[in-house]
Amino acid sequence: MRADQGVSIADPHHELVRTEAGTSDWLFNERALLVLCIVLGTIQVWIMRYAMNQDGMSYLDVADAYFRRDWTQAISGYWSPLYTWFVGLALYLVKPSMWWEFITVHLVNLIIYFVALFSFRFFLHSILRALRNDRRERAGNSQPLPELLLCGLGYGIFLWASLVLIDASDVTPDLLVAAFLFLIGRYLVDLRDNESYGKFALCGGLCGAAYLGKAAMFPIGCGLLAILLFSGRISRRRVLGVLLAGVMFAVVSLPYVAALSKQKGRLTFGDSGRLAYASMVNPNLPQKHWQGDPAEGGIPKHTTRQLLDRPPVFEFAEPIGGTYPPWYDPSYWNEGAHGTFRVRAQIRVLVQSARNYTKMLVRQMGLLAGVLIFIFWGGAPTRRAILSNWPLIAAAGLGLGAYSIVLVRSRYIGGFFVLLFVAILTGIRLPKNTQSAPLLRYVAAGVMATILFSVLARLAETAYMANTVYGDAMPKDELGAAQGLRNMGLRAGDPVASIGDGTIDYWARLGRFKIVAEVFSPEAGKLRFWSESWERRKLAYECLGRSGAKVVVVWNPPENGMDPGWKKIAKTNYYAYFLTK
Repeated sequence: MRADQGVSIADPHHELVRTEAGTSDWLFNERALLVLCIVLGTIQVWIMRYAMNQDGMSYLDVADAYFRRDWTQAISGYWSPLYTWFVGLALYLVKPSMWWEFITVHLVNLIIYFVALFSFRFFLHSILRALRNDRRERAGNSQPLPELLLCGLGYGIFLWASLVLIDASDVTPDLLVAAFLFLIGRYLVDLRDNESYGKFALCGGLCGAAYLGKAAMFPIGCGLLAILLFSGRISRRRVLGVLLAGVMFAVVSLPYVAALSKQKGRLTFGDSGRLAYASMVNPNLPQKHWQGDPAEGGIPKHTTRQLLDRPPVFEFAEPIGGTYPPWYDPSYWNEGAHGTFRVRAQIRVLVQSARNYTKMLVRQMGLLAGVLIFIFWGGAPTRRAILSNWPLIAAAGLGLGAYSIVLVRSRYIGGFFVLLFVAILTGIRLPKNTQSAPLLRYVAAGVMATILFSVLARLAETAYMANTVYGDAMPKDELGAAQGLRNMGLRAGDPVASIGDGTIDYWARLGRFKIVAEVFSPEAGKLRFWSESWERRKLAYECLGRSGAKVVVVWNPPENGMDPGWKKIAKTNYYAYFLTK
């Protein structure tokens, strides 16, 4: 085969000669890139060390349930277990005070970021090794990108995916899942021609571990094993290897599937995708406090109890635990919701997904423009070589396509974008002439500069938001409210109520209180409670009192509209109204 026909990146017959000095320079520059990645990731996590996000509070609650061996509350149809095990282990060993709890969690995130970084390094080195081993590249008039440039672009793409698309400071499992994807990508490369039963087994186990990190990876993992089967020449050894991978996938994943299915009374590998699809094809279906509307969304089996309609007061003390039960296990409260396939609704979801993907790529226009320049510059040899990398492209397309059917968020698909762009860049084949070398360097430098600029801009935006006072509570307010309520007589485990949206009431998690009722008024809607008549507000207080809550807490109420009895909590803008004397 001629070199301009494109080659498999895993063919073991190519040898790219490098001098000892060249090897040393390449390793030195890679170390510099690793240091850059470590520094930037550490800065992002450090900036947000006191912060928490909505999903994060539930992950922490589930982690606690695992380590107190409360299996009924720990096994969740919505939150996957693997990330909670790591977070729970850290909290169990360190036993941090409320002032150090979120810092401890972010330290776990930083460790996961380092794991993802070196998993990506393993993936990148497998590709570079495959390129060097392909002797056929020495013939013909085209050649791949120099290793140093490919390495620099690869680490740039990793930074974009991990710090911009995913965000290493988010208390979610997405970066952990990306780390598994990078390792799976490595074996998709290694196993194309070098079949090893040990590597097949590891690949299957990684697919199972990715599922334990995120439920969507169960069907995607099955698809990855199918790609693995057809990624090389079909032989008895390959078929047996993929069967072994399937067995390992089952060994790792099926115990949790069995436990979850037993709890739910039906076969399931997780309900997060089902509920996300239901909310996307039925836009009026609420994620919290669903009472049965709209009718096409299904019939609820267990709902939060609505005690008052104006203002809307809900109670949910039992049977679900956690700091904020409606978000601790949405699969319980939304049992019965379903998304019926309708062509028009599905087209609307796909259009929204396409818009989200377009926004992500447009914001990284430098990378996109650089890739397009390389593709047109390389011509037919590049296009054929890119197509020869189809296993990585198919793996990326599988993930991107699966999420596009349901819901696209940048943190879900960061790892798949890495596989896609690295596969494309690996297939670039440029003419062998010294005149084009300066232009090549300029294009690559421009791409890396734009990626680095976007990463630094994201860090600057994060720092600005973390240190700027907006209308919402700051981390110091959450800590102050938790400690202030303790000083006002509340103890860990006490039932409380809130006005607003309990998913962002992080003070309750820090103080170990349980929100058992709320006046549901998300975002600016909090003001609606104060615009109600005194009679309606009095009814709301009575309903909250009957829920068992000792106190109701609100953030930043209007100074001139508060009822008698509200007390400021410490030096924050949180206020408390005690329902029991």
